[in-house]
Amino acid sequence: MKIPIDQIFPDPDMPRSKKPNGRRENTRSVRSKRDPVVLSTDNGYLLLAGERKLTAAKEAGEVAVECTVKEEVTPQERWELSLAEQYHSSLVPAMELGRAFMEYRDNHEVTQQELARRTGITPGTIHHYESLIRTLDPALGERVNSGELTFKEARSIADIDDHVRQREIAQPFIDGRLSSVHVERIVGRAKTSATLSIEDIIEEVVNGKRAPEREPEPVAVIQPAIPVEADTALIENAVLKIAGELDAMQLQVIPEYRRLKLISSLRILDSRLKSALASLNGGVAVRQSIPKQYTATTKVPV
Repeated sequence: MKIPIDQIFPDPDMPRSKKPNGRRENTRSVRSKRDPVVLSTDNGYLLLAGERKLTAAKEAGEVAVECTVKEEVTPQERWELSLAEQYHSSLVPAMELGRAFMEYRDNHEVTQQELARRTGITPGTIHHYESLIRTLDPALGERVNSGELTFKEARSIADIDDHVRQREIAQPFIDGRLSSVHVERIVGRAKTSATLSIEDIIEEVVNGKRAPEREPEPVAVIQPAIPVEADTALIENAVLKIAGELDAMQLQVIPEYRRLKLISSLRILDSRLKSALASLNGGVAVRQSIPKQYTATTKVPV
């Protein structure tokens, strides 16, 4: 339906265009082929979507423009029209639009595909905007809003998981040393060559100078312990010596204070002997607690 342009007035709730403050123009805007959408009111027609096409008609000297007229819209439909308008007319920075997509989907519990159907924006595009919020380094997100990093650069760089690597890739674009035409190839090479520096990747992509890839650091291999044959000669000699001392002890007089201490030591030795014998015989050593040291006041049966 053709509507006189002077009867169409802007929606006061629609975000106004925000031009980037940085030195680079953010080139993410898309031309919409859809007619402006207006809401019929008693005072005229409220513009819900299609500001860019309406402006073009005014600049061309037209007095009327073809519109889609709605008699009423629900709050949800109005939100959907607002999202479509923000995308097609670049009314808000890319990071804000990504958050707006996520907020709508969380609020109404819809998929990216369903939001695409409702707004006319492709699912892939919605995914790219949301990936800026989910995976892009927040510091680079600020660069996108300021216009220092374009949407095309940011959406490609967001495919890299490591934020440090993201910043390394983004810096030449922020500095103006590289054009956006190289970003996808540089990101693709960075994905497959984690050991190459970004400068080497740039040399390869821009100037065709392929740098040799460094070999990854070898992984340390832990060798299993090699059993060492025990030297039992020392133990055998010590046992024989102790056995002789024990035989001779029976013919000696031992003072009381030394007798108690000796009994304690022999109990410890007895525990160790039982454990060693069980191990040598192939059995499981019996776990025994070491008896506490006897004192002169401890009663020991004789």
